[in-house]
Amino acid sequence: MQHLSAPAIAALFRALIYQERSLGNQPQADGTFMFDLPIDIIARACQLNHRTVEQVLKGMIQIELLRASKSSETHGDVISVLNPEEMKSVYGATRDKVDWWPLR
Repeated sequence: MQHLSAPAIAALFRALIYQERSLGNQPQADGTFMFDLPIDIIARACQLNHRTVEQVLKGMIQIELLRASKSSETHGDVISVLNPEEMKSVYGATRDKVDWWPLR
């Protein structure tokens, strides 16, 4: 089920983006969303192994959907979602791959 890893991670980011917009906390002035989110938390939330999450995040960074950096303030991993609208298309890829997808 490797092909569903990216949509699972995208779904997590979409949920976080929705929450942050609803609360009025984000986006940043440049339109990006920043999350202090370690890989192990992403792995647990998406029920994926650590290595799979690293590979998916690496791919998302290469296509400039995300940017990762270390935070000196929190000593954690800061992930910036550079293109929140494009995250929808990654999440939406699930619908095209499975015939049981409930929301068409």
